[in-house]
Parts: sequence; structure tokens; C-alpha cells
Amino acid sequence: MILDCNLTYGAANDGKPYRGCDTFAELTAELDRAGIDGGLVRCRYSDTVGVRYGNGFAARDTRQAADAGRWMRGVWAVLPPDTGETPSPAELPSEMARHNIAAVYINPEAHRFQPDPITLGETFEVLQQRRIPLILSTANGVPMELIYRILRDFPRLTAIVADQYNWPNGRRLYPLANHYENLYLDLSYIMDAGGVEDMTRRFGAERLLFGTAFPERYTGSMLAVVRAAGVTERERALIFGGNLLRLVREEDLT
Repeated sequence: MILDCNLTYGAANDGKPYRGCDTFAELTAELDRAGIDGGLVRCRYSDTVGVRYGNGFAARDTRQAADAGRWMRGVWAVLPPDTGETPSPAELPSEMARHNIAAVYINPEAHRFQPDPITLGETFEVLQQRRIPLILSTANGVPMELIYRILRDFPRLTAIVADQYNWPNGRRLYPLANHYENLYLDLSYIMDAGGVEDMTRRFGAERLLFGTAFPERYTGSMLAVVRAAGVTERERALIFGGNLLRLVREEDLT
């Protein structure tokens, strides 16, 4: 099974050229074409229209796909609980379970808030305790300096980290992966020659997650990289989907 930890759909309004994927049907059509079985899905409307609006799309569409037999789980944006726009920290796990949501992300740049222990400390603590994956990506308005600060304050977070803006990737990602045992590397933006092999040697294949960053990037790129990587078939299977399945099984949404 091939599962993608970094999928997005919904129209953008940032003026950047991107591969069109405005609807969930377009997303699933591309996954079928590429041979990707499913994955974690974020709705871009959470960043461009409204958090409740986009989170609602992610819940509805992935639930329908899951009910039809496809392994699809939604990803919700979370905000400081003080405004009441997203579930409170205490309510978040059960609401995620009810709506087919398997992970959360923050985009403080788009949502205009300061992420720190004052604004999101209680939420981050719940995520730590329940092993709920938190997606931290420089492509989604989370600078690398902020990723370091969040993990320093909440070192037991199950974090899925991606760095879009740096090559080679290792100098910014390897210190994090060495220091935080619950950190997983999203391979969507890995461009280093032999990077998958090197990360497997250093951290174990169990810490790597296949991702494409579609529609921002082409689905075939990372498929080709992982298929060609000099790792064992067991390690390849873990990267392609086994690790993501394990992360979702381990989280506690009761």
C-alpha cells in the first residue's frame, strides 16, 4: 500500500502557479493515475477561505472516501482555543475521531497568530499525550526557527516535519531527527542525492514518510525516488505506507 502523508486540494488564492487540484475528485483521480492508494489530506480552503469551512471539507470528503473503502484521513488546521473557532483541546481527540481526522497542522502565517505556549500550549500538550501527529512544514507558514522552538518546548510531540526551502535538507532536519525520537520526516521536499538512503542509515526507515506535496509538486517525483532508493524491500514498504499506518494506529482519540 502506498500512502501519501502530504496531499492537498482546494483552490488557491495566492497567485502562485500550481498544478490544478480544486476538487477532491481531481485529487483522487490523480492518485489513481499515479498508483497511490490514499493518505493524509488537507483542504486548502482552511488557509484561504476559513478554517471551519476548509476543515469541514476535509472531514466530509475523506469520510466519504473511507466509507467507499479508500484509506483516506483528513488533516485539520488548529487555532488558539481562546476564539472558539476549532475544537477545544479537551474536545479535539473525540472530534477528530468522529470526523475521520488523523492529524492536525498549524499555519500561523495564513491564520495570523503567534504559536507559543500561551496560545497553543494546552493543545500541544494534548497532542503529546495522545500521540496525535502535528504537521510542521515550512511550506505551510511554519519557519524552521519556529519548528525548533515548538519541539524544544514540547519535546514529546509526534511531529511530521517537512522543509521546503533548503537544499541540502540535512543541515536543518538532521539535528531535529537526532534529538527528538517522535519526529518523522516527510520526504516530499527531499532533494539530496542519496538522501533516502542516508536518512535510513542514520535514523531507520521507521522515521521516514512518503509524501508528494501534490498539487504543489508532481506525484511521480518522490514515487520514483523511493522506488529507486537503495534500501531493502521491507524498508521501502515502511516508507511507502507502513509507518503512516502505524502512526495512525498509535494515536489515542478516545
